[in-house]
Amino acid sequence: MSVELAHVANPRLVQALLDQDRTEVDAALAGSTLLVPASEPRGGEIVLETRRAGGGSRLVCAFTDLEALQAWDRNPPGAAVALDWTAVAGLAADATVALNPAGPGAYLLNGSTPANASPRPALDLTDPPSRRRLRLQTNQAHELARRTAAAGHLSEACEQLRPALSACAELGDRLHGAAAALELAGWRARSGSTRLALAGWREAAETMAALGELDLALDALLDAAQAAAAGGLAREAEALSVTALDLAAGSDFSDRLITVWRALDRTAEVGSLA
Repeated sequence: MSVELAHVANPRLVQALLDQDRTEVDAALAGSTLLVPASEPRGGEIVLETRRAGGGSRLVCAFTDLEALQAWDRNPPGAAVALDWTAVAGLAADATVALNPAGPGAYLLNGSTPANASPRPALDLTDPPSRRRLRLQTNQAHELARRTAAAGHLSEACEQLRPALSACAELGDRLHGAAAALELAGWRARSGSTRLALAGWREAAETMAALGELDLALDALLDAAQAAAAGGLAREAEALSVTALDLAAGSDFSDRLITVWRALDRTAEVGSLA
């Protein structure tokens, strides 16, 4: 990792992201330098790493500093580059830009309403070492909850996960907050709280898809659909399956495929009556 990347810092932008203040975010971006994962330049041309989000849309992740990049990927690509915001916007003209998906203050620059503002943090989260301490506490709470769940104490594990979820919210870490929510949904389903689990799966899957973690989003939706089917909730299972299809292939394709499936069902019913 180059010295150049390690010295990138944007405390004003970080605070604006934590506040989810669109006006201040725009103002702070104008003079910012961001870290962007990229492939090795060929012939001097920078090729940004892109991800596929829901419905086939493209997403580029950008980071305010090295701590935010490493929180997203503990082994960040050696070819990550430091670019001013004008260059990022130009290279990602046809893509959504996700700022700090793992916090601080995860934010989607796509013209839509930003995520809910993070709770006012007790720590100065413009300071990377303060963030690292909070992330360590989060990981410890999460690991404790996992061990408790592995021992079969699911209700207790759900309660133990709350500090981790709260810390992710404080950090504006939507990525790991969604990951923790997926585990919480699984524990709730196993303990019989199926409908509550389905809501958690769906919300976390939506976040994962928005942040370019499409495989995790699809897994979550299919886990939820299977749990709904096992619980006799056929309508919910179908709706979750359709949402997964929409994410994977786009609504036009999924609508056509569902029409074919339903036509086949009607044909099978007629054949069984003949």
